[in-house]
Amino acid sequence: MSLDISQVEKMIDKKLDHGKAPLYEALCQYEESKRTSMHVPGHKDGRVFDQKGYDHFYDVLKIDATESVGIDDLHHPTDFIADAQALAAEAFGSDHTFFLVGGSTIGNIAAALTLCGPGDKILVQRNMHKSVFHGLLLAGAHPIYIAPAIESTTKAAMVSDIYYIEEALKQHPDAKAVWITNPNYYGMSQNVSQLAETCHNAGVPLVCDEAHGAHFGQSEAVPPSALSQGADLVVQSTHKMLTAMTMASMLHVKGNLINRERLAQVLGMIQSTSPSYPLLASLDLARRYLVEKGRDELKVTVDRLEKRRINLVDELNALTIWEGSIEVHRRDPLKWIISCKDETVTGYQLLDLFYEEGCTAEISDPRNIVFLFSLNENEEDIEKVVDAIKAIDRKLQQMAFTKQETKDIVLFAEEGTLQKPAVSLGTAFHKPRHRMTLEEAIGSYCAETVLPYPPGIPLLTPGEEITKTHVDTIKQLHEMGAYFQSPSDDTMQTIYVIK
Repeated sequence: MSLDISQVEKMIDKKLDHGKAPLYEALCQYEESKRTSMHVPGHKDGRVFDQKGYDHFYDVLKIDATESVGIDDLHHPTDFIADAQALAAEAFGSDHTFFLVGGSTIGNIAAALTLCGPGDKILVQRNMHKSVFHGLLLAGAHPIYIAPAIESTTKAAMVSDIYYIEEALKQHPDAKAVWITNPNYYGMSQNVSQLAETCHNAGVPLVCDEAHGAHFGQSEAVPPSALSQGADLVVQSTHKMLTAMTMASMLHVKGNLINRERLAQVLGMIQSTSPSYPLLASLDLARRYLVEKGRDELKVTVDRLEKRRINLVDELNALTIWEGSIEVHRRDPLKWIISCKDETVTGYQLLDLFYEEGCTAEISDPRNIVFLFSLNENEEDIEKVVDAIKAIDRKLQQMAFTKQETKDIVLFAEEGTLQKPAVSLGTAFHKPRHRMTLEEAIGSYCAETVLPYPPGIPLLTPGEEITKTHVDTIKQLHEMGAYFQSPSDDTMQTIYVIK
């Protein structure tokens, strides 16, 4: 994927019309042309396809095109994709926006490969998505982990206090960047303006995984975006909180601390040479929807949600909805964090109870579940969720639960603790390994990723020393019903360690 800077500047200079969706419109023209396809994909614009699935896929197949005359090339955008990306850049406040068809995962991996080479240091918030660690592994980087802050009520991890990051920069002045997640999966957002200034004074970029904050900054009713607060590279899952199709995401760059040409080159290496054009077009349409309607709808939706949430606080007896805390700068009103007041019921149990009630939560953890709302929620749909919450609240009052006396689950070290894995990610990944029981593995170096999911934050990464606390936490989570993604042992009784 090459990046013609002069081409980008020309597009920014000309007046942009957000009523247009250039890439989507180009695909419509492709469909209307009705040319005989003698190229990929093999379904030939839907002529050859499974009949039972045809009704569902028919319209999409007609625009499931490939790089051809009149459509543009994601890896060398000069026409419709370039125009669509320029419109997105203006809508989100970046200098340049790249479209992604592999989710924020691709954006995070690209960021790692752009920022770091073998042996390079980078300061990384420890509660990052697994894709960040995978990217750093591929880059051969040597990350320095900064233990996150923990919100006292929900026990959710979030950006550590700026003091600790400033100290980390002093101790590691050769770090290539500071990388944070903001907001976290629960919608907790910190003020990163001062952090961005600190990074820039140190001459390093601030990188932000903003997967769950694509709507941030689009209304005063929600927290400000990372870009508006000075971040240099921001990855957003446009499909999570906005209206793009699943896997469709964006990577935004602002300022001069990120090498955009290298970033474009890296994306050309790791994104498919046959990207999905319907996914790309959904990014174009998501941007248009946001600018034309979404911003106004977001404000109305937040008002509806807040009024109903505030009323619910006094109506519930067994359940509670998190109202925010002084530890968190801003709370995303599109997310409701619900838990059992006396902690007799886990978040995993609540997930099942709400599922039986016809309401599926976004995430569960040992304490909480999270409901995620969209830009445009009407009163009727909000009330369905409220009815489910009340129904479960009544059910819990009638059920007999015994509170289990268990100590707090420890996922991370004390806030601000700096941890450098004993063995680098890349080295640990390539080392010979063997299996041990959890108890036997204490003191050894981990050779796999131990990943409670969601939210996809590794409890252990390759190269980290396995402690008794790690073992206790794994056992506790497994007993509570936590789901571990792709473990080497589904029973969680053994683990791979470096041989």
